[in-house]
Amino acid sequence: MKNRLYVGPKQTTIENTDFFDGSITLVGDNTNNNKAFKNVLPFDYWNPDNNHLEIDIYNREIAKLTQLTEIMAHNPRLVSHCVFPDNVLQICKNSNSLLEIVDNKNQTRALLKNVIPMLNYQIIKGSEFNYQILRNVSDDLVVQHPIGSGGSKTFLCNQYNHEQVKSVLIPYEYYSISAYQFDNVPYNIHCVVGADQIVIFTPSKQEIAVSNILEYIGNDFDIHIPPEVKSKLAEYSTEVCKKLQIMGYRGVLGIDYIHVDSELYFIEINPRFQGSTRQVDGLLKKSRLPSIFDYNYRAFIGKEMPNSRKMEKGIE
Repeated sequence: MKNRLYVGPKQTTIENTDFFDGSITLVGDNTNNNKAFKNVLPFDYWNPDNNHLEIDIYNREIAKLTQLTEIMAHNPRLVSHCVFPDNVLQICKNSNSLLEIVDNKNQTRALLKNVIPMLNYQIIKGSEFNYQILRNVSDDLVVQHPIGSGGSKTFLCNQYNHEQVKSVLIPYEYYSISAYQFDNVPYNIHCVVGADQIVIFTPSKQEIAVSNILEYIGNDFDIHIPPEVKSKLAEYSTEVCKKLQIMGYRGVLGIDYIHVDSELYFIEINPRFQGSTRQVDGLLKKSRLPSIFDYNYRAFIGKEMPNSRKMEKGIE
């Protein structure tokens, strides 16, 4: 009999589902067949500079598995770099070449720039960063590395800290530069892409801490989203998913937007489960729908996915 495990940062991500037989996580309580490294967060796992630390921890536990085991990963691309013995198989994963495109903010913006609205931006090398020239765009700039999540490597640059920001930019790597949008409302939405279906789940408002960086700190599902914003979240997310569907993408993803001046603007795609997946899964459970992990699995094996229309606080 196969053993099905979740591999990801937090055990709590799967607390609303019985889809898995157990889990390997960075943080957990070692109950319910959980193998956790710590009971508190050991490092900033969302910073790609720490990927090797996360992989090393997973490798230690994966090497101990003796029975036939399937692994579904929180971040499929990251976990694909683990060492798998012959009895362990990673399931529900797109090709690394496709994930590299979708996980790169600069490449996804280029891919989708004629599909849905997005803010004006320019791409420069770190060595070319010159605030005095760039402030012609705005005195307050968002400087963003193409790889990162949770706000890692995303800087809010202004006349007071531009020298500090420049000092941490990698000279030979590329960054996107755009005007910081005051009074923006950030939104996030989970979707699952199948060969013939696209399922869109309940959206949420993101909670962002603004300082010298723009740091993700949580999601709020218990909010009123104006109908016109909900409509655009559904429309734009469907268009993004259609584009990815044609490219062969399957399974779960998250999309980030900001709402400014009556328009919803695309920010980035997260080709993985997210920090708010636990909350989405809780809403699915309340709505008597399958787990989002079940949806993800069905998308890869070509099995029909239930309509999310009756999901609590849903998009439709």
